[in-house]
Formats: sequence, C-alpha cells, structure tokens
Amino acid sequence: MEDKRYLDQWILKKIGSKAPALTREELEAYQYRKLMETLHYVKEHSSFYGELLKDFDVSDIRSLEDLRRIPFTTVNDLSEDPARMQCVPTGDIKRIVSMETSGSTGASKRIFFTEEDQELTIDHFHNGMYLLSDPTDVVLVLLPCQRPGSVGDLLRIGIERMGARAVAYGLVDDTEKVLDLMEEKKVTVIVGVPGQLLALAQKDVERAGREGTLTGSSVKSILLSTDYIPDEICASLHDIWGSQVFEHYGMTEMGLGCAVSCPVLEGYHIREGDLLLEIVDPDTLEPVPEGEYGEIVFTTLTRKAMPFVRYRTGDRSRFLPDSCPCGSVLKRLEKVGKREALKQYQGGDIL
Repeated sequence: MEDKRYLDQWILKKIGSKAPALTREELEAYQYRKLMETLHYVKEHSSFYGELLKDFDVSDIRSLEDLRRIPFTTVNDLSEDPARMQCVPTGDIKRIVSMETSGSTGASKRIFFTEEDQELTIDHFHNGMYLLSDPTDVVLVLLPCQRPGSVGDLLRIGIERMGARAVAYGLVDDTEKVLDLMEEKKVTVIVGVPGQLLALAQKDVERAGREGTLTGSSVKSILLSTDYIPDEICASLHDIWGSQVFEHYGMTEMGLGCAVSCPVLEGYHIREGDLLLEIVDPDTLEPVPEGEYGEIVFTTLTRKAMPFVRYRTGDRSRFLPDSCPCGSVLKRLEKVGKREALKQYQGGDIL
C-alpha cells in the first residue's frame, strides 16, 4: 500500500528531525518549544499581549497542559484594535485581510501577514495537496485568486511548487463557462466551495443530458473548503462524477489552513507543526476529555506579524480518539459544525 503520510513527513522535516518517522513525543516536544518562543515573542512585541500577560510568568508553563492557565484571546479583542496585536513594523506587513464580524458592533477584523507568514501557508498547501493530487494533475482552483496573496493565489503557488498545473479561475460565476474550461484544460482535480461545486456538477448532469458526456468524469478528486461541508454534498459529488471528495477546515486567523482529510476520509489531520489546538467546554472554558465535543481554540506557533494565543474560534468539534488507519500520528478533528458567522464575513479569506 502506498504511504500517504505526507503531512507527517512534511512536519518531520519542518521540525528538523532526522528520525525515520514522526512520533507524538517528538512533535509535542517541538510544540512546547515553539509555544514558549511564541509567548516570549508576543509579550515583548505585541502591546495587546504585553498587557494581557503582564502579570503572567511564562516560565510557569512547564508542559503543554499548562497552556490552560493562559487567558484566552477573542474575536472582540481582535476587532477592537487589531494594530495592538501586531508584532512587526508596518513595513514588514505583506498582506492585510479585512472581514466584518458577526457581532452587533459591526467592527471589522484585520489580520496581518508578513511574507514569511504567507510562505508558511504556501508550504502547507503544497504538502497538503499531495494527499489528493500529484505532479501529473491539472488542478482547477475555484477560490478567490485575483489578488496577490489571496487564498487561491497562495494555493496556486503551492500546487505549482509540487509540479502540477494550476488553473486559477476564482469563484464560480458561470457554470457553463467553468465546465468549458474543465474540458479545455482536461482538469483532474478541483478545489472549491461546497455549494458552488454541487451547482457545477448539477449543471454538468443537465448538459450531459443534451450532449451525452459528463465533463467532470475526468475529475479524480475534489477538495471542499471555505464553508460548512454537508455530507450530502460530498455524496452527491461522488455519485455524479465518481470523484474522491476531501475536506478542509481553517480560518484566516489560523493562516488560512488548519486541517485536511487524508485518503481514508475519516476526520481532518491537523497542521500541528504550525498550530496547537485545544477543545474546551464553551461554558466552563476548561479542556474537555479526549473524544468529547467542545469549542476549538488554537495557538499559532510560527507566525510573525500577528500570532494568536488561545484564540476562541466559536467552532465546535472534537479530537477523534483513535489512530487514523492511514498511519499518521497527527491528531484529527471530526467534521466541524456549521459556522453561522460565515454568512457575515465580507471580503475575507475563510477556508
């Protein structure tokens, strides 16, 4: 059986290990080191975290479990004054993503990225795409890609870095036009928004009724992202095109990428080299036992412009308690519950 532990090998290289395979012990030792670096970094360079952690002794964090002692960061903290969370000079900011919040104030969130931060995202996309594609593929990107540094643009770079051909189109605005493009470019992999890809597949069925051939029959795999992913849409896309349907979860604050399904299609493997995730009870704010549902909270481990420490996402999921049949040692998230606030974001990149 072909080894599909691409993310494990990527993270093994990322942490500088010479071991033949990634282990939880080595990964968590790395995460602890990066956590300590991050805490010292934000306390020194961010006026927000300097104030939040002014009475907190970072040396008291002696293990990853001690993370629960650190205060949370919330969307309100981010929207009130994003610049206070900035850790680098303004001249080092490569991209700013602005999004409206779902709160009553209508305040906007602004997330800052350096060129190095964007490289982390490209690296994640580059390695994650190996789970569903290879250098022989033609990958159609149906995500926002017109602006340099947008999610689709970074994905395009990651795809091309692996040697595959990327066709960056953008969001679906004309199903007939996209189907023609798929046929012209001989597309074999698609990345896009769940509802838009379902509409595209349904248009393909309608057109095949007239012309006799499904354009999407050559699509071997699909990656769904940017919104809640209903099982019904995954099943419909598989039934119509025969494609293997992968899923991705993330948000802009995470650096656009967090977790992606492997070919086993049982949960999402987490980007643990760059993110430290917790599941907490939304009422008590205490970590829940492994396998129980709660709110996803994350800490960035490698970001420069705007790191986040214990950021409450409002999203609900759980860590799957058993090992993945693919052999990866990375933690897995169960399918993330519908994020109602998604409908309120305007102009942002949400994966």
